[in-house]
Amino acid sequence: MRGHVPDSSAAHPYEDWFDGLRGITACGDAHFAIVRDRCLHRPYVDEELWIAKITRALTSGPPVLTLEELACRTGLHEPEIRRAVAWHNGHGHRPPEGR
Repeated sequence: MRGHVPDSSAAHPYEDWFDGLRGITACGDAHFAIVRDRCLHRPYVDEELWIAKITRALTSGPPVLTLEELACRTGLHEPEIRRAVAWHNGHGHRPPEGR
């Protein structure tokens, strides 16, 4: 069984209408309900979704050189980009050890 749950950390690699949805797979209805319920307890944070969109724009396609280009590629407005970056910086996101 397959389905989708809201997840602000999920940005689809190339189909932005799936942004904010995490695909889940389970072996049956009961298992699907358990997995879905676990996922639904996770808070949905707009800024986290925006960071996922920004990351996709910065890691695919031609380089983004200006804030205006980033806004165009993500569909976000400048204040949203600034809020997303502030949220990201405030949550102590660091690369994994050894990198």
